[in-house]
Amino acid sequence: MDVQAFTERLFAAGGEAGFDEMEVYYQVNRETMVRVFKGEIDVFSQYEKGGLSFRGLTGGKMGYSFTEKLDEDSIGLLIEEAKGNAEIVESESQETLFEGSERYVELPYPEKLRDVSAADVIAAGLELERVALAYDPRVQVVNYCVVGKAESDVTIRNTKGLNCRHVGAMGYGMLSAVAKEGGDLASASEYAFALEGWSELDVRDVAEKAAQQALSKLSAKPVPSDEYAVILRHDVAADLLKQFSSMFSGEAADKGLSLLQGKLGEQVMGANITILDDPHRPDGPGSVSFDSEGVATAPHEIVQGGRLLTFLHNRKSAAKAGVASTGNAAKGTYRSPVAIQPTNLCLQPGDQSLDDLIAGTERGILLVELQGLHSGANTISGDFSLATLGYLIEGGKIVRAVNQITVSGNFLSLMNDVEAIGNDVRFRGSGRGATGCPSLKVRKLSIAGL
Repeated sequence: MDVQAFTERLFAAGGEAGFDEMEVYYQVNRETMVRVFKGEIDVFSQYEKGGLSFRGLTGGKMGYSFTEKLDEDSIGLLIEEAKGNAEIVESESQETLFEGSERYVELPYPEKLRDVSAADVIAAGLELERVALAYDPRVQVVNYCVVGKAESDVTIRNTKGLNCRHVGAMGYGMLSAVAKEGGDLASASEYAFALEGWSELDVRDVAEKAAQQALSKLSAKPVPSDEYAVILRHDVAADLLKQFSSMFSGEAADKGLSLLQGKLGEQVMGANITILDDPHRPDGPGSVSFDSEGVATAPHEIVQGGRLLTFLHNRKSAAKAGVASTGNAAKGTYRSPVAIQPTNLCLQPGDQSLDDLIAGTERGILLVELQGLHSGANTISGDFSLATLGYLIEGGKIVRAVNQITVSGNFLSLMNDVEAIGNDVRFRGSGRGATGCPSLKVRKLSIAGL
């Protein structure tokens, strides 16, 4: 049964069962993926999976249920489970369904990705590994090589008039290369997304960058412990921003779990820092026209010139704060509860290239990889202590690779100590919650080494 027919029959049956308001959230993900190892197809996967969640208001309480099958038998089971669930709910605030926004921005489906075949994906995966291994004889192993095309189809419909659908697709390629010289080993990874057409996925560029970076890390050694000027390369800066992005959640602020709690309207970062959540940018992997509650999305400046302008909200956190939802409700899957998440969170770029930032640094460290983010960063206090890899800069030039060092600091202190911003924004993440950042030069951070 198609989702429209199933929804109509479910709403009719739910009304007869005593539900006053009802909503379905339908999600299906499709993916074609290949993993290549030593010139052979190690894993090939082509699947379609998903399901539907149902929620309904009965007796002043909201009940929930879900199914993976859209058939006649599932209708009765959904209603019975949601009704039973509603009877045991103990909630301080009554949930309501959303009738829909006045206007939704229409985001086009990337038509050039529609006809990408399994053969296209396999060919790209084989080429990705081949180019990396041919780059230099010291690149002896590719330990991870994956290429794929993914599609997500989400529909939200309820009895209050909400009816919206978003279908998005992207291609992706990721590779990790290992270089060896004598007894020295070094690895590096690279990735790319295709958001408009398959030809946008430049597997040769991905392979060569991963190989080149692995080679550049050979013969790395620590530096003496000290405070150094530090450049966070765009990917490192994006990973760090993503790790601390929960500080922008209105729910986290309400619960006292945000380091920005109570700071709305205050100067919390340097005057050169502006952070935008833009759900409509063409190069954003998290672009979407509505959130997981059906609220229309819109760009929001979270931090402007260092001043905190807003938290991100879903309908529940917005109601508690006495403001409108920012359209940042998010569900990981159709089974998940509604949370809060950015769409395309991006620290706005400056006008310098990464080479410019390096040339303007007399003595410092360029960081290109962070390790242990989930265990070494406290998202409530903002403190972090992370193993890292990078390059020593002297006299405005990279002189050698650096390993076995740890970088420590506080995220807000770091954001108040950024002295130069690059123009090389790249996004990390493949969907909602994607984070983009340019390279950032920080006046000083503590580096523990020798």
